[in-house]
Amino acid sequence: MTLTLKILSATTLKQKPVQSSELADNQKQPITAGEEFELDSYSVEHDHVRCFFAKNTFKDTNAWYAFGKHIQVNHEQTLVFPKPLPDHIKLPIRYRSQRDNRLNPNGSCNVTSLAMCLDFLGAPRRKSQGQFEDELYEQMEWYGLRRHHPEDLARVVEMYGCRDVFRKDAKVDRLKSWLAEGNPAVIHGYFTSFGHIVVAAGYDATGFLIHDPYGEWHSWGYDRNEPGWYDNKGEYIHYSYNLISRLCIADGSFWVHFISKP
Repeated sequence: MTLTLKILSATTLKQKPVQSSELADNQKQPITAGEEFELDSYSVEHDHVRCFFAKNTFKDTNAWYAFGKHIQVNHEQTLVFPKPLPDHIKLPIRYRSQRDNRLNPNGSCNVTSLAMCLDFLGAPRRKSQGQFEDELYEQMEWYGLRRHHPEDLARVVEMYGCRDVFRKDAKVDRLKSWLAEGNPAVIHGYFTSFGHIVVAAGYDATGFLIHDPYGEWHSWGYDRNEPGWYDNKGEYIHYSYNLISRLCIADGSFWVHFISKP
């Protein structure tokens, strides 16, 4: 079966998945639009594709990275990258409210969001009692980890046997692809002046389906969960792509934790 790499627009093959300007001349190879190459295999690494050429070498190697938006990969006559996405995805992630947490219910969106993802992925807990999010809060305190630092949140995920690839330059299309693969994600944004963290649980044509642990965001503020009365107002909330862009990508950066099984 033949894998074919097609160059959609003029690009530069690279030895590392970084900006070509950061590489020496012997680490990059310009390629013109319209060229096609046979591949032995390929792998997707965020916004780049690592290609192993079957019949071509450049500068004595057949392994190169290509920027994903400049190429496509076909298996026989079928497009396999970029993978066509379903029109909508809704992952069966159990919703958790932060407002009923024993520890810091108004400031624990971070560990509550992680608990939703870890629970969905089947990560084993270390305690048999209490809420998962309170357990994560205590674990971070015990190990001196900071809940408001994304790198420390990623460390907690990994402590529980899962993988967390945190990106400051994530794109909406990559997040949709991640969800379509059956994986959850955690998004940083300015839903509040201090900052807030939510879970991406799906998408449709106009926006993401979000598990917001605090409740439902509105331009005037939050319709927040009230413990013991109504505590799932943030479950599968539809936040439009425009809203996510305004609240999470205002400076061009999209902070996302791509969480999965190891």
